[in-house]
Amino acid sequence: MDNHAGSATSLDSQQFIKKYGPWALVVGASHGLGAEFARQLAALGFNCALLSRRPAVLDELKQELQTNFGIEALVIGVDLMEPNAIETIVEQVGAREIGLLVFNAGAPPFTEHFLTASAAQWAGFVRMNTETVYHCCHHFGAQMVARKRGGIILVGSHAAFGGTKKLALYTATKGFILNLGESLWAEWQQHNVDVLNLVIGSTDTPTMRAHMAAHGMPIPDDLPTAQQIVPLGLDALGSVPTLVHPDDLDLAEGELSRGLQRRDHVLESTEISAKFIGD
Repeated sequence: MDNHAGSATSLDSQQFIKKYGPWALVVGASHGLGAEFARQLAALGFNCALLSRRPAVLDELKQELQTNFGIEALVIGVDLMEPNAIETIVEQVGAREIGLLVFNAGAPPFTEHFLTASAAQWAGFVRMNTETVYHCCHHFGAQMVARKRGGIILVGSHAAFGGTKKLALYTATKGFILNLGESLWAEWQQHNVDVLNLVIGSTDTPTMRAHMAAHGMPIPDDLPTAQQIVPLGLDALGSVPTLVHPDDLDLAEGELSRGLQRRDHVLESTEISAKFIGD
C-alpha cells in the first residue's frame, strides 16, 4: 500500500470511531509504524495527536493528514526519556477526548553489554519503556474506563518473550510492556475498553535501516513493512487475543496462535489469582 493511500484494514470506520474516537494519540509518530498508524487512523476519520521528540517532522505529517483526510491534528514535541514527559503530554492534549492510545516508542535497542553504560545512562531508556508507558495508560485509560469505551495498542517486540545477550534492558522493559498490556486487557474488558499488544519482529522502518547500516548489515528482502503490520493491530483490537504476533499469519492447520495461547494463560492466571486476591 502506498504511504498516502489510506487505511488497508477491513474496518467499518463509523463503528471504529464510535468506539475509539474522536481523537487518537499516537506516541512515536514521526516515522515508521507510528506515522503509518497516524495515516491509517486519519483515513478512518480520526483526529490525531502526534507525539515524538521531533516536532518539525510531525508538522509535515500534520499538514499531510489535514490535507489528505480533512481531520484535525495536533503536534506534541516531547522526549519520552525525560522525567516530566507525562506532564507535558497531559497539558498539551488538554480537554481533547483520546479514545485510542497507540504507544509506539520507536527508540532502537541499546545493543550494549549491561555494564558498558552506567546506570544513569540507562535511566532514560528504562523510563521511556516503563514509567512513561504506565503513566499514559493510567491517565488516558482512566478516562476510557469512565466513558465505558476506548482502546489501547501497545507496540512491543518479540524480545519481550525472553532475555538476550547485549539486550538486557531492552528485553526486560519490553517484557514489562507486554505484561502490563495483558493485565489491563483482563481488568478492563468489563468496562468495554480494549487493550492489545502488537508484538513485532524485525520490520522495515527507517530506524531499523539506520541500525543495520550502522552495523554494516544488509537489509533483508523479506522484512515486513509498516503498511503491512499496522492493519494487523487495528483489525485485532477488540477481538479475542491479548496480543498479535506476525508469526501467527503463517500457522499450520490446527495450530494455536501465540495470541490465543497467551490469552488462555492470562485467563487461567487471573482465575487462579482471584482465589487469593479477589476479582
